[in-house]
Parts: sequence; C-alpha cells; structure tokens
Amino acid sequence: MVAPGIKIDTSLVEGLTEAMDKGVVCSNYTDPEHTWEVLKNFKGGTALFTQPSTPIKCGGAPQKIMYLADDHFRKSGVRQKTKVVFATPGGVIFGVKPIAKTLMEVINRKDINVRYSHKLVKVDGDKRIAWYEITKDVKVGGCILLEDKTSKKDVDETINYNPKKVETVKDNNLIGIKFDMLHLAPPQSAPDFIKNSPLANDSGWISVDIGTMQHTKYLNVFGLGDAAALPTAKTGAAIRKQVPIVVENIIRLAKSEELSPNKYNGYSSCPLVTGYGKMVLAEFDYDSNFTPDQN
Repeated sequence: MVAPGIKIDTSLVEGLTEAMDKGVVCSNYTDPEHTWEVLKNFKGGTALFTQPSTPIKCGGAPQKIMYLADDHFRKSGVRQKTKVVFATPGGVIFGVKPIAKTLMEVINRKDINVRYSHKLVKVDGDKRIAWYEITKDVKVGGCILLEDKTSKKDVDETINYNPKKVETVKDNNLIGIKFDMLHLAPPQSAPDFIKNSPLANDSGWISVDIGTMQHTKYLNVFGLGDAAALPTAKTGAAIRKQVPIVVENIIRLAKSEELSPNKYNGYSSCPLVTGYGKMVLAEFDYDSNFTPDQN
C-alpha cells in the first residue's frame, strides 16, 4: 500500500521560492504564524488571495483564510480601505453547484472581487506583483483589466466578477496584479520518488483504478491518499472512505479472491470556514454531486 502524501513545490511558480513567507507574502500551508503577522500589520490596499493550477491539499483552504481575513479586517477597522481579491485558475468558485451558490452569496455579502481563469505563473515579492496567464478568452466587448477606465457593464464577469479598481500591469501575455499583501496556496505535487518511479502516471501521480484503488499496472500495489491519481479533492475525509476499500481488497487479494464489489465513489469533503464561527460543509463525489455523509 502506497500512501506517501503530497509535497509543496514552490519551484513550479517562478520567483515563489524566493518570495515565500517573506514580507507581505504568506501562506497557511507553510507558515501560519507569518500569515497572522501579515494580517495584523495590514493597513489597507489590495489583499490578494490566490491558488495554483495544480491539485492541492484541501481545495477550499485558499478561500477559508480569505473569509477569515475579511472578518479580521472589519474588526480591525481597515476593511473600508481594502479591496479583497481572489484569483483562481478555475471558472467557478467551487465545483459543486449547491455549495458554489452558497459561496457566491458569501462573496457578494463580503464584497469580494473574484478573478476567474487566472493561472499564477510568477511572483515578484520585491515589487509586490503576482503575474497571471489568463486561460479563457474574453468575450467580445469585454474588459478584464481597465476597470478604472470603463464602465462596470463592459467588464466580462466570467473572468472578473464584482470588479474593483485594482492596479494591474501587463507584460506580453501576462497580467500582473499589484498587492499590498498576498496569501497563496503554493503549487503542490507528488513526492519526487513517486514522480520518478514506475508507479506514476504521465502527470506524476500514482496510477490507480479510481474505484478499487489498485494500481493499473502492478496488481499487488494499492495507492491512496493525496498522491493517488484520483479526480477528487485531496482531503482527510477522502482518505477515510478510501481506506476500507483498500483494506478489504488487500485481504481478498491475499486469499487469492476477487476484489471487492465495493467501490470508492470519490467521496471527499471540504469544511469551508466562511467567517468567525461560520462554516459550509461541502461533501461531494466523483460527479460533483452534493453527497452528505450518513456515517
């Protein structure tokens, strides 16, 4: 049974290794104490929260800290001087529709600017610029950058939702968002010894059957957890449902029996903290169905 977990890989974003956990660049994934210091010292401006295009541990984590930070800014009296921006490579706030609907209500209530289809490619910690590749074409007549020079109705909200006058710069095909603080979920990957082994698929993850967790080539090997190539969120909740399937299949295999008819359905959950004392529990399966756990 192979369950090595996942690793932080700052090398996948140019400049991030040098900028991480220094100055106003912070991450709860690496140094939550530094994040707290950045939040306490923040006096207003652009508070940028972002996530990478790679799979990450707990896909909701980049949003949780943003919602908590928004509450803190209000308590500390700097929210009225602050533009909170969430830049994500995805095209929706969350992949499960009922949860996305609830989260968009939170976004609207907290007056947060969401930048969709923003793939983080470079961080300049000294100049305080996060550089993005826009992965979606702007609709005809739309505008995603020059909100300060155009009317709100001209902004393509499938890329720039609830637009704010945030300072941006352009370099060839990249868009830079200037920030006064940046919190990010760093890019993540399987450990090198997995990526460089025969167990890995072309993307570097353990190649397994998504129902049985059995390796697709080595039938006496099972993979589970964050390093497994499973199209679901990488969470402890997911592993809790994977383990019984793997254990039963290993026992059956040891007895030269067929694998269990029971299959892992992709269950995972993200407890999305939306403020102090508030939470949305997102539970879902491979098909992004909302599936509250009964056990």
